[in-house]
This record gives sequence, structure tokens and C-alpha cells, in this order.
Amino acid sequence: MKWIEVTVTTAPSAVEAVANILLECRTGGVEEEHPSTGVVQLRGYLPVGPATEVTLGAIRRRVLALPQFGLDVGAGRIETTVVEDSGWAHAWKNHFRPFLVGARIWITPTWEDAPPPAGRIAIALDPGMAFGSGLHASTQLCLKVLEDRLRSGARVFDIGTGSGILSIAAAKLGAASVLAIDSDSVAVGVASGNVAHNGVAGVVEVREGDLLQGIRARADVILANLTAEIHLDLLPTVADHLAAGGWVLASGIVAERQLEVEAVARASGLDVREARREAEWRCLVLTAVGGER
Repeated sequence: MKWIEVTVTTAPSAVEAVANILLECRTGGVEEEHPSTGVVQLRGYLPVGPATEVTLGAIRRRVLALPQFGLDVGAGRIETTVVEDSGWAHAWKNHFRPFLVGARIWITPTWEDAPPPAGRIAIALDPGMAFGSGLHASTQLCLKVLEDRLRSGARVFDIGTGSGILSIAAAKLGAASVLAIDSDSVAVGVASGNVAHNGVAGVVEVREGDLLQGIRARADVILANLTAEIHLDLLPTVADHLAAGGWVLASGIVAERQLEVEAVARASGLDVREARREAEWRCLVLTAVGGER
């Protein structure tokens, strides 16, 4: 099988944004290299197919548009090479090492044998071709909020689960049940494998679906690490799926879209209880009007 190797040469200040663009375009895990001071190269892979040119066009447009948001992209150079599937798909794993998020959550790749430090909650991941290695700032913001706010016995929906990282974290932090949903069948397969590997299949159900469509139950916590654009579609439907006293975690929002997302949240009957930030990324904690404070 042939693949397109996509290499973006940029500046350190734009690394998180460029990595997010590549991951959203389903390039799998992103490899990061530093060939010289002030220069970063991010690399991902796309399968050759009918949608390849459209996806490459979207990557180019979004990377070149980043200066409009105040980000220095440096060279902003995007290079592509056709390669054969000969082991490259696992090369990025050399850059995925165990690391700590928050005070207790220890993220480790499934191929690492070393035990976690004492007192840490270990989440073993093979992100595969799905978003969610735990390296991205938007995911880390979500994990920290879960660590701080999730109550034992909570019912959780994880919308756009990707690798399943947030669902697994919720289960290991004491959630009674987690429904993990993704519209991408590849992500559903990856998440299912990670859920099983972490021994939480009895708590987490992974399902293919489109946001909250077709779900009639209510959750104590709704997790949504998505893009601002998708939040604008999701938030108007959230109140009907939120249990009394429940809350929504909306992450993956770039700083420039925060006020827009907050306005839609308020128009949808939600209050903004907390806003966390990491670089240009924002994470909102929302509750129903008059709900938990």
C-alpha cells in the first residue's frame, strides 16, 4: 500500500496548532523533529486514495492561515513524498514516551513494559490512526479537569472519543459507565482495542455514531474534545442529554473562537463555570443554567 508522507516545517510557537491540523486530518500519530534551533518538523502519513488531494489541500490552507491568528509558522513549508508501507507507520512510536499529566495520570504507550511510578493512574495507549495520544494540549486540559472534577459513580458520554483516552481516564477515575462515540470507524476500532487493553471494557462501551444523535439517556458528564466548529453544532443539543447537576467539558477550542463558542453555549441554556488555557487552546466547563457550581 502507498502512503503520502506529509512534512510541515514550522516554528515552535505553531507546533501545537500544526500538530492538531495533521491529527484532525487523520494522519495518525505525529512525529516531531528539531533539525535546528527554532525549526520544528512535524510528520504524518495519509493513505493514497480519492480523498488524498482534498485532504492535502485542507492541510495547506489551514497551516498557511495560522498567521491570521497571531502564530508564527516560520518557513511554513509543506512537503509531500509517496512512500511504501515498510514500517514507517511505527517510526513515530520512537517519540511517544511515558509522561505525567496533572498530578496522577500516567500516559504510557502499550509497547512500554516499565511499571508506572507509585501512586499514578496508568493509561496505556496505542493511538494508531486516531486522535488522542495525550500529547496534545487540548487533551491534557481535559485530563486535568477530569482529575479535578469527576465524581465516583458518574455516567459519562465521550463524544469524538478518538483513541479512547478520555473514556479510559474517566473509567479509571471512578466513572460507573462511559459511552464512547466516534463517527470514524477506524477510531472506533482503535478505541475498542485501547479500552480492552486497559481492562475497562466492563465500564466503557465504544460505539460508532454522530455526536449525540440517537442517544436518549442522560449523562452526568459529557466530554467533547472537538473543534470549535463542531462545538457549534453539538452544544445546542447538550442540555437534553445532561442529568441534573451535570456538566460538559468542551475542549479543542482555539483562543480566537472561545467567545463564539461561549455565546452559543449560553444561547443553548448553559453557563460557563470555568475556562482553562494552555498556549492557544481553551477548555470550557459548562453546566445547565442554575446547575452545579
